[in-house]
Amino acid sequence: MKKDNRDEALQSWKAHLQWRLQYNVDNILSTPHKLYDVCKAQVPHYFCGRDPHGNVVFVQRPAHLDFELMKRNNATMDDLLRHYVYVIEYCWNILDPSPPERVMTNVLDMQGLSFRNMRNQEYITFGKQFVQMMSANYPGRSYKTLIINAPSWFAALYKMFKPILRESTRQKIVILKRGEKQDAALKFYLGDSVPRDLLSGGGGADEDGEAEEVKVNNSGERYFIPVEDSSECEPGPNSLIEYEMRQFFIEQLKQHNETMQEVV
Repeated sequence: MKKDNRDEALQSWKAHLQWRLQYNVDNILSTPHKLYDVCKAQVPHYFCGRDPHGNVVFVQRPAHLDFELMKRNNATMDDLLRHYVYVIEYCWNILDPSPPERVMTNVLDMQGLSFRNMRNQEYITFGKQFVQMMSANYPGRSYKTLIINAPSWFAALYKMFKPILRESTRQKIVILKRGEKQDAALKFYLGDSVPRDLLSGGGGADEDGEAEEVKVNNSGERYFIPVEDSSECEPGPNSLIEYEMRQFFIEQLKQHNETMQEVV
C-alpha cells in the first residue's frame, strides 16, 4: 500500500492490473492446471489447517526447491509462479471467500537452507520474483509470518530480501531458531494445526536449522505425494484442505477432458 503518495499508488494499481492480465487471474480457477502435481513436487508448500483465530495456515519449505525436478518435467519458474497464483486464488475464492481484509498465517521453514542456496542464481532469482509478486499483488494478507529453523547466518539472506518487503509485512515477521521457544511459538500461533514434523524431534535439522540430509521419501516432507482418501488426512502436507484443493483441480481437468501430468 502506497500511503500518502497518490502517484505511486496509481502506478502500483496499473502494474497490478497488468499482472492480472498476464496470469489471467480473473479466470484462473476455471483454467485447467495440468502441472498441479508437478509444481507441488518442486517445493514443499501446503495449507496445514487454521490457526486459533480461524486464519488459514500456509507452510513453505523454500530450501527444498528442486530445479532438477523442474527441468525433468519440462516446467519453468514461471509455471511455478503461476501455480502459486492458482493456490492463493483458491484460498481467497474457494477456501476462504471472505472480505479482502481476511489474512493468513505463514510459516517459512528454513530447514535445509545452506550457503549453497545463496550461491544458486536460479534460487535467488525465483525467490525475489516470488516475494515481489506476493508483496505487490496480495498486500496486507499476512496475519503473521513465522520464519522457523533459521540458521545463525540467516540475517545475511534476510538482508537480501528485506528491501522488497513492505514495512507492514516486516513488522509481522517473527524469526525463530530450532528449540523449545520455537516449538512454543508454533503451538501458540498454529494451535491444533501445527504439523508434527515442524516441532523438535519431528524433522532432521541441527541446531542451526540445517538438515543433515535431504531425503526423498513417501512422507510428504520432501515433495508432494497426495493421499487417495480423505480419511488419511492430517495437519501437514496432506491436510484435508490440501486433499480438497487437489480434488478441485482434478475436477477442472475432467471438465476440459484433460488429465494431470505425472511427476517424473
